[in-house]
Amino acid sequence: MRKGFLILLSQLGLLYLLILVGAASAGDLPGYGSRSFPAPQSDSATGYALASDLQTPELIGTVHRIWVSDEASDTGATAPKPEIADSQEEQAGEEAEMSECRWCVCGTIEGDPWELPTPCWLKCRGFEWGGWISTGIYSNMHGDEVNGPLGMRSSNDGWTVDQVWFYLERVPDTSRYWFDWGFRADLLFGVDAPDTQAFGGHPDSYDNTWDTGGDYGFALPQLYAQLAWGKLNVKLGHFYTIIGYEVVAAKDNFFYSHEYTHHYGEPFTHTGVLAEYPLNNSITVYGGWTQGWDTGFDNTPGANTLLAGLKVQLTEKMNVFYTTSAGDFGSNIGAGDIYMHSIVLQWNLTERLTYVLHHDLGLNWRPDDDAEWYGIAQYLTYKLNDCWSAGTRIEWFRDDDAARISLNGPAAGNYWAVTWGLNYKPHANLTLRPELRYDWFDGVAAAGELPFDSGNSTDQWSGGMDVIFTF
Repeated sequence: MRKGFLILLSQLGLLYLLILVGAASAGDLPGYGSRSFPAPQSDSATGYALASDLQTPELIGTVHRIWVSDEASDTGATAPKPEIADSQEEQAGEEAEMSECRWCVCGTIEGDPWELPTPCWLKCRGFEWGGWISTGIYSNMHGDEVNGPLGMRSSNDGWTVDQVWFYLERVPDTSRYWFDWGFRADLLFGVDAPDTQAFGGHPDSYDNTWDTGGDYGFALPQLYAQLAWGKLNVKLGHFYTIIGYEVVAAKDNFFYSHEYTHHYGEPFTHTGVLAEYPLNNSITVYGGWTQGWDTGFDNTPGANTLLAGLKVQLTEKMNVFYTTSAGDFGSNIGAGDIYMHSIVLQWNLTERLTYVLHHDLGLNWRPDDDAEWYGIAQYLTYKLNDCWSAGTRIEWFRDDDAARISLNGPAAGNYWAVTWGLNYKPHANLTLRPELRYDWFDGVAAAGELPFDSGNSTDQWSGGMDVIFTF
């Protein structure tokens, strides 16, 4: 009953947001479209318009009084000061921009995505908020209730609400040499939430007990502060990893399903400190300390690891990003010492065609035995126009010791996957991601412990589609 209620609530929320977008496009929401405002009444004693008469969303918090000349006062007209006129011109330009069509017309989307209006008391202090809703369906050729070891897409339980995501942030200003601060908090609900909880720590710590039944739950994947001085930016708290290519956030991935390397070979989150500093326009360095992988603030396992990275813009069209995590893995998941690195090469072959090479290597020296995993994933995506993109992902992942993947039992060997997908944007806020995927396994596993079809098959065709609405 709770699961059904939460799904219904999420769907109603999506419907409400779609109504808001429609109203905004029609000019019926404050700050969007065209509308007229009552002329402010001037105070005859001072020659200023009263601030109480300027209660419009565009003017509150920015304009307190409008200067009125004596001559204009006699006629009832106002003559705004030059800086106020500039502000009104900028405002008119923003409204004109927002009123552009956000729908896909002949392969073109002219308008910017609609954004959730930020209250002035937050915006004037540098805060922003927003989020997205991701919902979809994924299935397999066997008709099995589990889609095998497909990370975050393992459930074949019909239509699911994957991510209902809200965030609040303040980004520090790193463009000048002065001190500034920032903050970010993310709240996630859906079937993806349990996979991004702090499961590397104590079972009862942080957000580990926030499951709501079935495959659903809540997570607080990011909660950190930022301190900045000039170009130096330091995070302190709980944040997403810099390792790898794919991420948890659905809107930032091309494909609906995930790599094996992303789900089984890399951390999702860290708790600790991470500094970022651009040495110049081409090189950015990262360095910090974390308490292992996927832990909350308690550090029950006693992990102690380095997190570092180096991003280099090799040419105008090519960059490479090396990241690593190494140190004491603690006493919980994995245990022993860990070394792991990820290398991502991105090459914009043309303005429309992009190639990505992603390599991972993980070594875990455990008290009783050692574990090793590594893999390569390659992407080729092509942007046809503003509305349509097509892509292919080819991956090989090697789990030498069955230490990372053991869905139906230990299955050491090679995991291969080829994925074909499309991205369709009928609206600036809306993305549809249909895909078809083929997986096969080559390795050692006992009868009934193979990766697919409840342990009875070495391969699988699967596919699905999701819908992402951003706000």
